[in-house]
Amino acid sequence: MRVFRFVPVVVSLALLSSCATIAHGRYQSVPVASSPSGADVMLECNGRAPKSVGTTPVIVHIKRRAPECRITLVKDGFQPASVSFAKSVSPWIWGNLIWGDWIIPTALVDYFDGAMYNRYPTSVQFSLVPDSADWRSRPSR
Repeated sequence: MRVFRFVPVVVSLALLSSCATIAHGRYQSVPVASSPSGADVMLECNGRAPKSVGTTPVIVHIKRRAPECRITLVKDGFQPASVSFAKSVSPWIWGNLIWGDWIIPTALVDYFDGAMYNRYPTSVQFSLVPDSADWRSRPSR
């Protein structure tokens, strides 16, 4: 009878011991700032249409699993600025091997929910460049 209580506990612990998922989850928080502030921030992942995620300064939540992501800043009177995010394997994935999760491959959980990846850069600071058309249209003094 004790075995029937013990088995679900062991299986639950094995399934929940995905190190990267526990350490940082499926999304990465990326602070985005600009000079001057108040720029609209657009996020585009997986070739889908860009969506507005706020105005600078803002923290953007990017899916770790997405193949490609790009942030674009747009502000009237300034040229658009953008950055693409690279993806690399998180060192937390090795925790699955260190803590002996050999029977149930919990690294697969980290893979399928995307937690096994980190996004770079980890923060973004833009210096927006004035749009040259605006400078030409202003009267000279």
